[in-house]
Amino acid sequence: MALWISIRSLLLCYAQVLFSGSVWVGLILAVATLAAPSAAAMGALCAASALLCSWLLQLEPEERHSGGYGYNALLCGLGIGHSCAGISAVALAVLCGALCALLTAALRASLGRLTLPLLSIPFILVYHMVLAIAGPAGIAAPPVTDVVISDGPALLRGLGALFFLPRAEVGALVLLALLVHSRIAAILAVAGFVVAYALGVGFLGLAPETLVLIVSYNAAFAAVALGGVWFVPSASSWLLAMAASALSTFLCAGLLPVHQRLGVPLMVVPFNATILLILLAMRQRVRDSHPKAVDLMLATPEDNLEYLRARLLRFGWSQPVRMQLPLRGTWICTQGVDGAHTHKERWRHAWDFEVLGSDGKAFRSDGTRPDQYYCFRLPVLAAAAGTVVRVESDVPDNLVGAMNLKQNWGNLVLLHHGPGLYSLVAHLARGSVKVRLGQVVQAGEVLGLCGSSGRSPQPHLHFHLQASTDLGAATLPCTFSDSVVIDGESQLVHSALVPLEKQQVRNLEPDEERYTFLSPFAPGAGGEWRFQIGDREERVLCEVDVYGQPLLRSLTYGTVLRYVLTEDLLTTYDVSGSRRSMLYLLRTALPRIPLESTEPLRWRDLLPGRLVRPLWLQLLHDFVAPIRARDGYTVELTARRDGALLQVDGKTVPAGQSEAEQNEEPLLRTRVLLARGLGVVRIEVTNRGRTLRAERVTAPPTKQEDKS
Repeated sequence: MALWISIRSLLLCYAQVLFSGSVWVGLILAVATLAAPSAAAMGALCAASALLCSWLLQLEPEERHSGGYGYNALLCGLGIGHSCAGISAVALAVLCGALCALLTAALRASLGRLTLPLLSIPFILVYHMVLAIAGPAGIAAPPVTDVVISDGPALLRGLGALFFLPRAEVGALVLLALLVHSRIAAILAVAGFVVAYALGVGFLGLAPETLVLIVSYNAAFAAVALGGVWFVPSASSWLLAMAASALSTFLCAGLLPVHQRLGVPLMVVPFNATILLILLAMRQRVRDSHPKAVDLMLATPEDNLEYLRARLLRFGWSQPVRMQLPLRGTWICTQGVDGAHTHKERWRHAWDFEVLGSDGKAFRSDGTRPDQYYCFRLPVLAAAAGTVVRVESDVPDNLVGAMNLKQNWGNLVLLHHGPGLYSLVAHLARGSVKVRLGQVVQAGEVLGLCGSSGRSPQPHLHFHLQASTDLGAATLPCTFSDSVVIDGESQLVHSALVPLEKQQVRNLEPDEERYTFLSPFAPGAGGEWRFQIGDREERVLCEVDVYGQPLLRSLTYGTVLRYVLTEDLLTTYDVSGSRRSMLYLLRTALPRIPLESTEPLRWRDLLPGRLVRPLWLQLLHDFVAPIRARDGYTVELTARRDGALLQVDGKTVPAGQSEAEQNEEPLLRTRVLLARGLGVVRIEVTNRGRTLRAERVTAPPTKQEDKS
């Protein structure tokens, strides 16, 4: 086991050169370096020395195992293998490996405080030192003349030059490794090379051999880094990537004469300078968008793209804090965004809410007094956790039809939720405010009671978001998370709701009965689940990672499914690893489930396309994924009780589909059975007529099993 961990860590040193965490990528690159066997051995030795040093010093285990302390040493060792000869070169490789590990740890500590990446700075520093001492020490290798005149496409020779081997066959393996790691990264590398070649030859007059040996890999990997590693792939990130390739080419042209006078090679200095310069400049942006910085490092560009889309398209939040409706029970929106009365211009993003009786009216009797309105003195809640920064509680309630225009907002509570984000509830009843200045409140906590103070001709609740503490400040867009819209018998959960006028809305109302079916997902519940998929048995462990994130881990395949269980929802997020695992079926069939037992309740979710497509089609799709605005299928789900079981059914529902069309066979059908206290006992996914089923081994016989 220890030997496999050591080999895996060494292979990941190779993979990290291409920003990858794949052992297969590392293996391909290791094979590529074997084009020069002695240099390959020196590179592996130097990387192994760095890993050993990091182990002896007890540096971060996660970084050690991922190859983070060894990839700079690997490059340095490959350089030593091409620049130095003799037994002294072996000792130098061991020493430089340890030095690279120390520099990596030191620079990580210092640059980490600035949240800047390490890149290949240790390699540059150590390898320049090696070149400085190789001649005087008498260990310099004789010059190699055949690599410069090697035939083959300039792109492939340029990719090979990253490993000191500007040969077409080496570059072909590097390109293959890029394709295995990420189709998006491969496209970016090729596009970056094209930009560098066109700019270098057509404008800067650089020699083709200079482009192959120096410029090409600096420009190509600058494009990969900014187009898919530090920023989520998109049209804007690709434009930034091409700009980075151009900047890297300019830096190569400008720095090359300086390095030639100093007698040292340029290597990856332009790449490092370009990335650090652009990352520092991008920090001054007011908003992290276009391009959006990644949330996951060492993930593939495809993973980062899916991660962002899953959160934007699934949940659609327009603000950084999850907001719930500031009310309890069912209310009707009487004025929404761009409303007919007061929600206009800079105050357009706002909502008014009232309550209707069984007769469809907002009041009982003749509605001439505030206390005849159903909403009058009902609780008004905090939409999210925050701090009370402004309170008004002494404004009298108006008579019906009258308005107080001097104290426009009436009684109010203003909460601060984060930088530039405040929520206001207004027109509260006089003397009803239940919080004080400086008090920290939680989402759903009662702030006061609905009233009719200020500019309020009849009792109602006003809500909006704003960017400052000033009353009358411009309003901000807002979406309410996981809210229910009631339309007759239909009750549909919206993950991100912008209430429309005349819509009846409410928050989810979780209950203990529904929770009992999902309690095995609770963090800390632990336990091992066993499932049968055809003739295969799979063991799945429910656990919590070091960051406190609950997850399901397949002990059979190594696949991981991350999820969150809140007081009102179970939501499954990212699944990674072998597609043979039942966790892919679970992610497909149970994307979300409200912890509410109302049977007419329906909810929708966006299912990533990769969960539905065949693997070969997904690989082709990766090439065009960044330019697609939407990638996925809308699924509609319902849940119903059947004795001791809870059955969750889902099907794809194309956007804009008519009722008649919805009766046709959908692309995807899913079914999950959950048992109280056991959780999932059966999963069925029918995709394009083909059904896959996973059965819980420990589950008792059920009525559904008898029926089927």
